[in-house]
Amino acid sequence: MTAQPELDKIVILLSSGIAQRKLYFAGHPKVKSLGEEFIALLHAFLDSAARDELFIGVIDGKLVYEGRFLVGPSIAGGQLIRFAGLLHGGGFVFARGTTAEEITELLGLAADLQDPVGGLAEARALMAARGLQHVRVAAEYLDPAGVGADNEKVTWQGKDQGGGHLDSPVLIYQALYDVVTNAHTNAALDRMLDIDNARSVSEYLLHSTRESFTDIIQLMHYPDYDSYTVGHSVRVATLAVHLGNKLGLPEEGLLELGTAGLLHDVGKSKIPDEILFKPGRLDKEEFAIMQSHARLGAEILMEHKTATPMDVAAAWGHHRRHDGGGYPAAPAWAVRDSVTALLQVCDVFEALTAIRPYKAPMTPREAYGIMLKDQGAFDPGMLRAFISTLGLYPPGNQVRLDDGRQGTVLAAGADIERPRVKVLVDAQGRRLDAADQHEVDLGAADAGDLQVAGLVQDCEAALA
Repeated sequence: MTAQPELDKIVILLSSGIAQRKLYFAGHPKVKSLGEEFIALLHAFLDSAARDELFIGVIDGKLVYEGRFLVGPSIAGGQLIRFAGLLHGGGFVFARGTTAEEITELLGLAADLQDPVGGLAEARALMAARGLQHVRVAAEYLDPAGVGADNEKVTWQGKDQGGGHLDSPVLIYQALYDVVTNAHTNAALDRMLDIDNARSVSEYLLHSTRESFTDIIQLMHYPDYDSYTVGHSVRVATLAVHLGNKLGLPEEGLLELGTAGLLHDVGKSKIPDEILFKPGRLDKEEFAIMQSHARLGAEILMEHKTATPMDVAAAWGHHRRHDGGGYPAAPAWAVRDSVTALLQVCDVFEALTAIRPYKAPMTPREAYGIMLKDQGAFDPGMLRAFISTLGLYPPGNQVRLDDGRQGTVLAAGADIERPRVKVLVDAQGRRLDAADQHEVDLGAADAGDLQVAGLVQDCEAALA
């Protein structure tokens, strides 16, 4: 067994490092500290695994370790995957002697390289010329047995199921993640945003949430680590499109909503990292700077002819309260838009329930409790619609029934405490074969008094 969270941290740090290197010069303290952190994590992992090198493969647009797809890293690792493609490689090997300076040089090469090299031999020569003695690009990744089983799905919190096959939602999430990353990078460098591309990717999100919201929402819980600001926007957009679809918004409105959700926090690209990622409480001055991200985001988007009024309104008003409070301050004549109210609910719920480096995630029940107690913060009708749409056990979450069985929530029921569940594990703790897996509708009369006993991290962990 691998130490999955530690491995995920290593690969996600490397992936996000490419974006960071595009923002900062090689000797910048941010880049230097990133290289040092990577090396510390790498050596700790190699020690725990009793290995002399780490090989991360790339296949079908996803990252692989020992024949298993890495969910979170694949979502966050679009730039790393493309970098491997430009080098005609099937992954990267990091030997025990790798230094922080080599990682800095690798990130610099990834940030600089725009076009494919002539072949793998040329790629290796290029890396050698950059002093990368302990990092090498691997040949095309091949697995004669195939990677994973086609009938497996990913589980909650981005964990795999012993080599499970990742369906198209992972690639969609990867595209969404890249759109937000590129928007924040371009905004930080005072470049134009590709809003048309964001709207194009939002169309894939819309179709995916309509066809299989359960599959895609499972990916919302992957650990974000250093890049959680980007992941937050992706998850807010996903929740917003799902809720908007349930509320009957027209397709064009849903596409605009998805784009607005992806770009609503773009103003944070102008907030210093020491404030944006501060693990402790912000002081008064720092909080004022953080609050400016809403105004800055609106200003950034107003410079783009392709930005819609919804894009600007979402960036400016997603921290405005229903009772008129919040920020930025608004004139008395300003009218609160229902779409901004929708995004505000999704924004706060995601922040409360997400994994963060400095806090454990709240359960949906705990998050709803906080939101309901904050009278005047949210549009009552929108909050009610959100809770009824997701329920206390949102689709994609793993639950334990009070008879001992476990499974995946497929959909909320009319009663928010009684969802529809696909049973994957029997009462004795045995994993069911695909043919024996079955659905239980806790809202149906034949369910009797059966109810959800609580959330579980994932069914595979319960079997371990």
